[in-house]
Amino acid sequence: MHDIKESKKTLTAITKAKPMPATASKPPAPAADIFDSSLITDYAVDTLAMMKGFYKKLDNLRHNKGKVRIAYFGDSFIEADYITGELRTRLQHIYGGNGVGFVPVQSIVADSYQSIYFNNNTSWTDYNFRNNPQKLPLGLTGHVFYSNGNSWCEYGAAKNRLAGVYLYTGKTQDTNTLVTVDKDGIKNNININNDGYINQTVLNEGNAIKKLKLSCTNKNLPVYGVSIEDTTGVYIDNYAFRGNTGLLGLQVPADVIEGFKKYFIYDLVIVHYGLNAIVHNETNFDWFDRGIGKLIQKIKASYPGVPILLVSTSDIAYNEGGQYVTDPAVPILVQTQNETAKKNKVAFWNLYYSMGGANTIANWADGDTVLAYKDYMHVNERGADKIAGIFFNKLVQPQKN
Repeated sequence: MHDIKESKKTLTAITKAKPMPATASKPPAPAADIFDSSLITDYAVDTLAMMKGFYKKLDNLRHNKGKVRIAYFGDSFIEADYITGELRTRLQHIYGGNGVGFVPVQSIVADSYQSIYFNNNTSWTDYNFRNNPQKLPLGLTGHVFYSNGNSWCEYGAAKNRLAGVYLYTGKTQDTNTLVTVDKDGIKNNININNDGYINQTVLNEGNAIKKLKLSCTNKNLPVYGVSIEDTTGVYIDNYAFRGNTGLLGLQVPADVIEGFKKYFIYDLVIVHYGLNAIVHNETNFDWFDRGIGKLIQKIKASYPGVPILLVSTSDIAYNEGGQYVTDPAVPILVQTQNETAKKNKVAFWNLYYSMGGANTIANWADGDTVLAYKDYMHVNERGADKIAGIFFNKLVQPQKN
């Protein structure tokens, strides 16, 4: 499939979506009024929060050394750094940067990461959006980890060496806040900073290394993860949580967000949900509109003046008479997401239409070049790279409003 040609119509004009041609055996999914083509449309009215400010910061990296940081919130569609990893690689190739950004202590898809070697001994207690009986302060990933007394996690460079490695922890009353850090076979004990609600401790800076192993015995120390980055370039922090409609993000405490803001200065926040909101033949997504609206307003309050980009759901198919076709609920949700962005005055990108529109995921899963899994929902690595390429073009070739 190919990206949709960009329209010369004004960005405020809503046009009738024209689905990509389906195969002869697959009837087209129902059409719906969907916002035009593959453009990133900016509904922001605050000039500080407009996408053009982000584009300008990207362009400035060509001429000046600096840093641009992106927070990307999503569900299983971006798990294991799929899409974000390829997007990061492409951006760093042009604008510089060395590192994956924020990585949690552990992940159920750690083995699938391509951008970094990522391992742990699973001897951590993981409190998260779905398992947090003590109401502990969860991080931006929706997790916080505690050692079981002899826990470790290890990060290794997949390509380039690790530059800066920074640890992020919460507050503890314990006086013993030592961790052991093994850098390429050389071990040292490091005292954890413990002054604030969220604390940063430098584990490596200056000399690039191949591998870093962090060991923690303190059972009362909240550990969020590490950030791997250099002093300049573009970084995308992947905040994926499987099964999230987006509403779970409302559980992240304001104190945690404020704590991380001291260290992560974001130039763009991407909000990408929808897979888990789709119910077959659903026609009303008012609940999703309200929930994502609350999430957007929370992000706005937390990051005033920072552009927010709402990305629509991708295509999802269901079995209709033995053939997989786009679920009728998909274009309806996409239209809802467009209206959500418009009402909340943030930018919007119609991923569903950009990737090909109706029946794309079925064609990707069943085509000669397989780009999606047979769940007719998730893309594989090739599909993720394709979507990242489309997204990349939108970010480096911004449209004039």
